[in-house]
Amino acid sequence: MEMDKKKNNLAEFWESNKRSFGVVVILLTVAYGMKIFHLAISHDTEAVISVPDNMYFSWIAMGRFGLVAIKYLLGLEVFNPYLAAVLAFLMLVINSIFWEYLFWKITVYKKNFSKVSWIFPAMFLTAPIMADQFSFLLQAFEVQLAVLFVGIALFLIYNPSVSGTGCVLLKMTGACALLILSFSCYQSTVPLFIAGTCSSFLLMYPALRHKWRALFKAVACFAVSFILYEVVSKLVMWCMNIPATEYISDQIFWGQRPFRECVMNILRHIKQVLTGEGIFFSISYLLAFIMLFLLLVYKVVKKREEVPWLLLASATLMAAPFLMSIVLGQAPTTRVQIVLPFVFGFVFQFFFLQWDFRPALGSRVGAAAGIAILALCLEQCVWDARIYYTEYVVYDEDVRLAEKISDRIDQLNLGESPEEPVVFVGSRIPALNPSAYAHISMSGYSFFEISFSTAHGTWVMRNFMMTLGYNYKYPSDEQFIAAEEYAKTMESWPNTNSVAVHDGMIIVKLSD
Repeated sequence: MEMDKKKNNLAEFWESNKRSFGVVVILLTVAYGMKIFHLAISHDTEAVISVPDNMYFSWIAMGRFGLVAIKYLLGLEVFNPYLAAVLAFLMLVINSIFWEYLFWKITVYKKNFSKVSWIFPAMFLTAPIMADQFSFLLQAFEVQLAVLFVGIALFLIYNPSVSGTGCVLLKMTGACALLILSFSCYQSTVPLFIAGTCSSFLLMYPALRHKWRALFKAVACFAVSFILYEVVSKLVMWCMNIPATEYISDQIFWGQRPFRECVMNILRHIKQVLTGEGIFFSISYLLAFIMLFLLLVYKVVKKREEVPWLLLASATLMAAPFLMSIVLGQAPTTRVQIVLPFVFGFVFQFFFLQWDFRPALGSRVGAAAGIAILALCLEQCVWDARIYYTEYVVYDEDVRLAEKISDRIDQLNLGESPEEPVVFVGSRIPALNPSAYAHISMSGYSFFEISFSTAHGTWVMRNFMMTLGYNYKYPSDEQFIAAEEYAKTMESWPNTNSVAVHDGMIIVKLSD
């Protein structure tokens, strides 16, 4: 009987919401189609293809042992960019369905659910921030899987059909295990879980008899999971003799920069989000803030008893996108701010979920609002497609440049596979067409452009050329110093003597 009831629940959910998911899939295809059907890799992907062990060790050093474990468990340790793109896209679709099923399962506002169930996944998953994250194909599938783990954990915590002390304990254990795995894939799912908890609470608080108990379950689950994640991460690094990287700690400005500077960084980030500065931020968050404020005013006027709980959950939800800024003392990289579109996507849906779609004026206003939200989603899709088109243009130019450099090296008559290592001195900015962006994110940068030092630039450029089948040896520290000195006598690319052999090494001078 219980199994039949679950099947009926799923069938009822799918039957009433399948049109919404049709809309979502169309929008996702528009947003991510360029990435799926036109092969182009972005930064760090060259490393996971050419030197995967180095990349996997660096992930473990960052505390992302779950990311590496999933790749090996699913047989994805040998990276395939096409497979990664397809799997990540499928996970986007699965996330859109599962998160809506979670909301449908726990909400007390079921009346208008099927009319608005496309809003959250459409706004959340087509946001340029998500597109920027998706651009890093080496982890795109696993990050989406981590987002799904958060949703399943919340489902286990708040599923109303769970009963019995033993069953509840088992579900809480499962939720903790999923959260540990999610955090160990991508730490940005920490604020995502906080936002997801607030969202779940807002959907079901009118029917909760013990509201504090519902919040306590999530808080306890989060605390246990985060502590265990930190312990397991340290144990994994200790067992594998991998020292912790300073990649994350270096991003924490508190104690390294003046206090006033850190505070101003946080305030500047809040302003960017509220004003919709750049392509990664839009007016959607500000509109969501206004919507939630109006909803709170409505509840206060109605003198609902649950207003304090609504205030607590709402304030925490709207603050979630800035938690990382507060911790770091600066705005985090845009691609890690996946909680931001989650928040405004949910608030939009939550607001209209309680809209009374009455005949005449109510239905017309509802239709107008739906068209406006769809327009916002389509605008996001346009930005996404342009991001990926830029990435494609840059990648195509990088491939041509790599071929030209290889041809020039061949002209040195050192054989098809030279014994001499190659040193890349300087960098080169790609020539983009008017339809492409210039430096909006890492995906818009050339592999031959980012060079913090000769050693770093050579590492990136050499690994990229390896993805194309051009295998060159990596120089020693002494050779880097010697190459930089000799390069002073050389002309820059593409002049005749911009590629030369000297003192047992090949020097490619891209710029002064």
